Amino acid sequence: MDMKSLNVFVNIVQLQSFSKAADESFVSQPTVSKIIDALEEEIGGSLFHKGQAGRKRDVALTAIGEQIYKHALSMLEQQRQMYASVASIQQLKQGSLSIGLPPIGSSMFSRLIAKFHKLYPNIELSFFEVGATSIETAILARKVDVGIILGHLKPALSGIPIVDSPMCLLSRKQSGWGKRKTVSLIELKEESFLLFNDTFRLNQIILQAANDVGFEPKVVCKSSQWDFISKLVDSDVGIALLPEKYCEQLSAEKFNYSILQEPHINWTLSMAWNRTVPMTPAVRAWLEIVEENLEQISFF
Repeated sequence: MDMKSLNVFVNIVQLQSFSKAADESFVSQPTVSKIIDALEEEIGGSLFHKGQAGRKRDVALTAIGEQIYKHALSMLEQQRQMYASVASIQQLKQGSLSIGLPPIGSSMFSRLIAKFHKLYPNIELSFFEVGATSIETAILARKVDVGIILGHLKPALSGIPIVDSPMCLLSRKQSGWGKRKTVSLIELKEESFLLFNDTFRLNQIILQAANDVGFEPKVVCKSSQWDFISKLVDSDVGIALLPEKYCEQLSAEKFNYSILQEPHINWTLSMAWNRTVPMTPAVRAWLEIVEENLEQISFF
């Protein structure tokens, strides 16, 4: 029972004609009849009902024929998917992939980028290293294939959830916040804030949240480098609001982090792509690696 025979059988059922199936399969009608005879002999039963006086087959399926037809459709679809997978791999012998990464993303995805390069060494990789807001704009403008987006996705985008971490107050161990497990944003109104560059969506979220509870943060420094911000906290320049996932990696002897409440803000990241654009084999391969290796995404 080869795939060619099953394809001929399916053509007969779908076209409701032996002669049309012969044309579709590029064989003669006698050959089609021989193929069906061989299938019926192998199966041990009739696929089609007999015509008047049993002289020729009708195109109406028997009970056995109906079951074989269902299985044949499934097997042919699996064959199609197999060939499509092979074609995708062959296409990955060349091409390019552009990934939008915020500053923290370079360290988070270094292992996965190395894995992708090892599997597909001929795919040229390029990185668009800016804040999440600029990455989202670039994806929507079709200038970047995929990238890390913060917060809810716009209708034109799809994404794989990467991180969902509560925002925290990062302070020195010796500060007045040193033993606090939680803190309300309004309690920080007299503090000096270390924020992110204006291109960072997280910056906009924090400023809006502060305005909503009734104050304008006193900003003493803006930076795109989280490590630099944490060092400034250690030097008593000010306090910072950073994701718990990041804070928990820092020295417990130097720092304390308190989960932010009222409002509760989450740092939610997705690896996003523009679903209005046809997905290239390189993009599909990258997303498969991301989805299969989420546990390898880390800050350090």
